[in-house]
Amino acid sequence: MTKRQTSSLYFNIKEKLLKQIQTGIYSVGQKLPTEAELCILYNASRTTIRLALNELEFQGILERIQGRGTFVKRKELQLIQTRSFTEDVLMQGKEPKSKLLEAKVIPAESPLDEFLNIPPSAPINQLLRVRYADNEPLLYERTHIAWSMAPGLVNDYSDGSLFSFLETKYNLKVHRAVEQLKPILADKTAKKLLNVKEGSPCLQIKTFTYLSDNTPLEYSFGVFRGDFPNYTIERFF
Repeated sequence: MTKRQTSSLYFNIKEKLLKQIQTGIYSVGQKLPTEAELCILYNASRTTIRLALNELEFQGILERIQGRGTFVKRKELQLIQTRSFTEDVLMQGKEPKSKLLEAKVIPAESPLDEFLNIPPSAPINQLLRVRYADNEPLLYERTHIAWSMAPGLVNDYSDGSLFSFLETKYNLKVHRAVEQLKPILADKTAKKLLNVKEGSPCLQIKTFTYLSDNTPLEYSFGVFRGDFPNYTIERFF
């Protein structure tokens, strides 16, 4: 077989595999046939099959795991932190959803009173939410906003973009956020809320949100599951 024929054949095989993935014949997480089986299936040499698989792997469509085989890879969701979570997910062509699990008022204890610049024991709105992309749990977060900033928030808010709700209901427009990221292992809470194995990699994120006059608006503690997002931070100087 000439080099030109090999090149043309590997491209055709790659396109056929890609179409099968796009149409759901091979779904996310599913194992592909072995190289030997693909050689028989497409009447091609192992070199040709590897060329096709290598290109699909390079494009982020396949994942090859040593000793296990080749699998259809979940498309990474890139969260670019110049927008809200809802806008990020929409920009990736996915459907964002937020599920409110708990809404209550708690007293400001250290260090929450310092984070929000309010007196000790002052009332705080606390929300526990799970955030989804195409119905898959991606992040859970506990959000804290001083009652004095948004009285009645725990009773009024139910779902959707919290920042949009704060702007519409309370005329509070987020100006900037400072985020602290730390790699962690999933605990029992992450296992339950994010549907991941305990001990699997996750990303902890603490967010401090401010108004334009630098008044603290929100402090949140969240955990991203580690097998889904590609987290990008864009800085302006």
